[in-house]
Amino acid sequence: MSLEILCPNCGTDDELRGDRRDDTIVITCGSCGLSWDRPVRPHCPTCGSTDVVAHPVPLVERSRGTQRSITAMHIETLCRECDADRLAARHDGHLPPALGD
Repeated sequence: MSLEILCPNCGTDDELRGDRRDDTIVITCGSCGLSWDRPVRPHCPTCGSTDVVAHPVPLVERSRGTQRSITAMHIETLCRECDADRLAARHDGHLPPALGD
């Protein structure tokens, strides 16, 4: 799950505008004019639950030879039910898969 928002019609993320209305945000694409609703709170696309955790994931690149460096962080939203195995592995003190290779 990601918090990245793209227009489902034209795929742009440059010309999006959001207007909050109660528990939803109405997003309008300035490129193609499509409007759609997005919940204010992140949710699981699989089960719809709002019991989710924002988890940082490092983006790793090779900087010199075999040396790997964290170049950025990406926030991934994980569901406590659907992604329980992935959350458990990260809370065991092990490195995320991107660094454990």
